[in-house]
Amino acid sequence: MTFLQLLASLTPIISVMVFLVLLRLPASKAMPISMVVTGLAAVFIWKMDTTFLAASVVEGLLSALTPLSIIFGAVFLLNTLKFSGAMDTIRAGFTNISADARVQVIIICWLFGSFIEGSAGFGTPAAIGAPLLVLLGVPPIASAVVALIADSTSVSFGAIGLPVLFGMEQGLTEGGVNMAAAQIAAHGGSFADYAQYIAMHMITIDLVTGTLIPLVLVCVLTGFFGKNKSFLEGLQVWKFALFAGLSFTVPAWLINYFAGPEFPSVIGALVGMAVVIPVAKKGWLLPKEAWHDFEESELTFDSNKADTADTKAPVKFTQMAAWSPYIIMAVLLVLSRVITPFKAWLTSFNISWTNLLGTELKAGFATFYAPGIFFVVVCIMGFVLFKMNSKSIKQSFSTSCSSMLPTIISLGASVPMVKIFLNSGTNSANLDSMPVALADLLAGSMGAVWAWMAPVVGIFGAFLSGSATFSNMMFSGLQYSVADNIGMNHALVLALQGIGANAGNMMCVMNVVAAATVVGMAGRESEIIRKTMPVALAYAFVAGTIAVMWGGF
Repeated sequence: MTFLQLLASLTPIISVMVFLVLLRLPASKAMPISMVVTGLAAVFIWKMDTTFLAASVVEGLLSALTPLSIIFGAVFLLNTLKFSGAMDTIRAGFTNISADARVQVIIICWLFGSFIEGSAGFGTPAAIGAPLLVLLGVPPIASAVVALIADSTSVSFGAIGLPVLFGMEQGLTEGGVNMAAAQIAAHGGSFADYAQYIAMHMITIDLVTGTLIPLVLVCVLTGFFGKNKSFLEGLQVWKFALFAGLSFTVPAWLINYFAGPEFPSVIGALVGMAVVIPVAKKGWLLPKEAWHDFEESELTFDSNKADTADTKAPVKFTQMAAWSPYIIMAVLLVLSRVITPFKAWLTSFNISWTNLLGTELKAGFATFYAPGIFFVVVCIMGFVLFKMNSKSIKQSFSTSCSSMLPTIISLGASVPMVKIFLNSGTNSANLDSMPVALADLLAGSMGAVWAWMAPVVGIFGAFLSGSATFSNMMFSGLQYSVADNIGMNHALVLALQGIGANAGNMMCVMNVVAAATVVGMAGRESEIIRKTMPVALAYAFVAGTIAVMWGGF
């Protein structure tokens, strides 16, 4: 590979780093520019066929419909809860559980955040959890940091399994053919079966790494933001923290084993909350004295900039009523995936496009089966349940639509860019696709330490793209090729990619910007990243070490 070819293969990474990170352009500007630069590099240096490039762009635009529908549905539901007043009830419920900030962080960020991640994904948990913590008296910058760190383990199964089921499948598909076809055939014959096998590796590793996250959260909270800057004050609740960790990871492991990667975060979090909240109310596994001792300089907060509701707003609904949209959502998702006739009926409405621009490329959109439609259905039910007037309904819908424009632009450029990257194997220079060429280079230089490099690649992808799903799209093919080239366990390597993408969620630019903005801390993003980056790298290192001990390397 020549230097120019190496440069071309790294264009998606370099361009996103320059425009999004260094120049600090918003994603709605940085991603379209990066897509254009990647396309130019693919045509003029990689000699990619222009028709195939155009078809790849079309494929990417059509493939973006699935995540866009989920994001819109999630935002629509959140706005429905906000404008109906149900979110005020949910907030009030949290204040009555415990006065200990360490407990509040674990329940709101780790458990409630995991539930939101499982049903919505795409950075939503930190944007919800951080303002909730601020309302309970946690410093804004601390709220953003712990909310981002907590949004990690559950990302494996976020947005109804999208990072694995969509991200990895797209990432392993090159020129319309899945490069893992032999592995898929050996594990049931469908990618869903293989995804479940990969996810078992991920959640098994996270029985250690994920279980430790609640303890990490409280130590970061007290060690960096407490008045005494004491990590020991976080360690005082180690029994409760580990109990909360296991209360999510064990049910998640069982759900993935029996039902696949769509439900572990949703159901695991619900089980965790059902178990942990009563224990917290009773004060079991906790010190006698509650901790809420923050450094005064960190308590400054500009409420005019924060996207939070009035804590004194009257509570209109019971907790059961306020939570019912999420409960109904979880039930609908489970039924649609488990009851075969219902699933068959929903998937009969799928839309598919084949032979895009005369190529073998294809794309599809599961119209009724995609989780986005369930969000909309639940929102309509919420209009009735919460007796919303026409003004509130209009506000909920219009606010959701207006907030989607930057996301549409960002994803409408990100997915085609990734598709160009993956489909670049159709070229006149007789070169392998860009990820495969990179894999050859990496396999020869870093194969001996790939157990630790694999999750770092995943982190890098999520950091740049802002999404674990897109990290998996960009690098699953590379990870699979490296495993193939140096004889590693394919599923374990892909699992490490997924775990790295989860860790990258803690520090990816778009999530950090969103979390900082909603707590009124815009401009302090670099400070947040400095706190979350060491945790992300440690998470990846521990996962790689477990993989080596597992024996797959």
